[in-house]
Parts: sequence; C-alpha cells; structure tokens
Amino acid sequence: MAGLLSKLRSVFGSESPKPKPKAPIQSVDHRAEAKQPSTFSLLTAQYGFYSTILGNIDDQKPLSVPQKLVIDILEKSLSQKSYRLKAVPRLPSIIPKLLQRLRDPKSALVDYVKIINKDPAMSTSVLKLANSVYFNPVAKRVSSIETAVVKLGTEGLRSVMSAAVMQPVIQRKSYYYSEFGHKLWTHSLHCAVACELIAKQRGIEPYKAYLLGLVHDIGKITIFNELSSQFEMNSSSEQPGYAAFAPMMQSTSEELSHTVAIDWELPEELCVALKQQVDLKAGDKIDKLAHLLYQANFACEIYAIAKVDESQNDAALQALEDMGLPLNLFEQLDKVSMDL
Repeated sequence: MAGLLSKLRSVFGSESPKPKPKAPIQSVDHRAEAKQPSTFSLLTAQYGFYSTILGNIDDQKPLSVPQKLVIDILEKSLSQKSYRLKAVPRLPSIIPKLLQRLRDPKSALVDYVKIINKDPAMSTSVLKLANSVYFNPVAKRVSSIETAVVKLGTEGLRSVMSAAVMQPVIQRKSYYYSEFGHKLWTHSLHCAVACELIAKQRGIEPYKAYLLGLVHDIGKITIFNELSSQFEMNSSSEQPGYAAFAPMMQSTSEELSHTVAIDWELPEELCVALKQQVDLKAGDKIDKLAHLLYQANFACEIYAIAKVDESQNDAALQALEDMGLPLNLFEQLDKVSMDL
C-alpha cells in the first residue's frame, strides 16, 4: 500500500491541488446619473413648466404681508401629519388593491370587473379612458366594462383604473388659476404614461412606474390648493401672482410628495424614488426607478413648454435623444392629450 501511495504521489504530486484564489468581488453600482440634456437645464425646464401653468414668470407681483404670513404658516403646518391628513385626500382604496393583485399571480380579469362594477363613478371614468385615443387607438367604441377589461388587458386596465381614481385627487378646483388643477392633472397623466413607456424599454415593472408618475406631483397640488384657500380667506380679492405660488412649490413640493406617499403607505421603492427627487441636482446618482421618474418628468415639462412655444420643438426633440428616451414619446403624449 505504501508503494502504491508513493507512485500516486509521484504522478499527481504529494499535495492536493491548491484552489485558485477567487477574484475579489466588485460592487456594482446600479444607480444612474441625473444628466441634463444639451438643450435644457433643470432650472430652465422647471421655470418654463411653471410658467405654462401659472402664467408669466416675469410677473413678479410683490407679496403682501398677509400673503407672506400665509406662506410661512402653511410651510410649518404641512410638516404636521394631523394637518396633512386634512389637506390631502386619502389614497383611493383601489390603489392598494391593484398593487396587491400585481403581486398575486392568480389574479384574473374578472376580479377587476367586480371591483369596477361596485363603483358607478369609476365605471364611467374607466369607459371614458378606455375610449381615449391613447388607450383605444383603433377607435372601436368600448361600451361595457367587460369589453374594456378584455380590450385593455391586465396591464392596461390597472393603468386606466388608477388614472380614473386619481384624477379627482389631483384635478381639484381652486379660487385662483382655474386651469391649474386641469393642467397639473394633464402633466401627471403624461408623466405616468412616459414612466410606463420608459419602464417597458428598460425592463422595469410598468405599473409601478406608471403609478409613480401619477402621484409624483401630489405635493404641488396640495400646496397650491392650501395657498389658494388661505389667500382667499386672509388676503384681498386681488389675484396673487406667480411669486405667491411658485417659490414654495419649487422648494417644498418634492419633499411633500414623498411625505404624502409615506402617509399613504405606498410601496417603499416608490417612496424612495420620490425621496431621491428632493434637492436633485445634475450629476447626482440615483436609483433606477428614481432616474426613470427624473427623466420622464423632465421630458414632460419640456413637452409642455414646446406646446406653448413651438420654437422649442427642435430643442425638445434633441432633449429626448440626449436622454436616450423613445423618440416617439411626444407623439404618445399627444394621443393622451386628445381626450383631456
């Protein structure tokens, strides 16, 4: 036996082969950089967008003393959850159900029919959206919820139902700037559609991206409505100018949207994506879902600017190319706009 072992050692070596050292594990950074396109900066897009919904940015009416007090008090009030719960409508109960069914592989279209048929207002809204150019490009009229469900499929139906219940939350009427709610709702729906299209391109869950775009400006409409209400009660009848609304929305709305998302108990990944929009600067690195929202919102703000000023069309299209977004994105947003 000793002789056999000796021969084996002479052939294969006296020691077992040593394992090769493993290559060091390199950490992978899954974040993306928030880059600005060559034709627009973050600030020019933001100011341009605000001017489309609030009027001339150069119309800097000085704030009255009561208006200044209203702004200071409101900023402090919105940091308190008890105040926010009164100022912000509750998250429509359908949204958690849709998110739950997204995780349930056994969920069927018939389940959605049951949910919709329980709410006549939702049924009306779903049918209206199901017949819109974006969701129904062949223009064959959908006259029943059952037909809408079959036509839209699970993915499309989730989007339509979410839009139907979120519209009254965002499109609220105000004493000042009567079109503000409608314009912000239009932007929110545009952003939701853009998020969904980009998500499909990048392998990200489309519905969660759509919902993120839909709720991302809840902070803006809350601030606007609360300011309008307080101005009406505490100021003169003179309409406040751009400077009475835009600065607080610019400084506070992203943080408020994130806080409301937490109040609403939205999924953590959506809350994180909203948090990363706060104080976001060009060159910052953010998670993929947050980056998707950043680009979609940027593109939709530019789209709104180009709709008001056609001389910006070429610059807007160049921005899409610079950001690596679908070059037909604005055409899709045009379809959304037709029925709003």
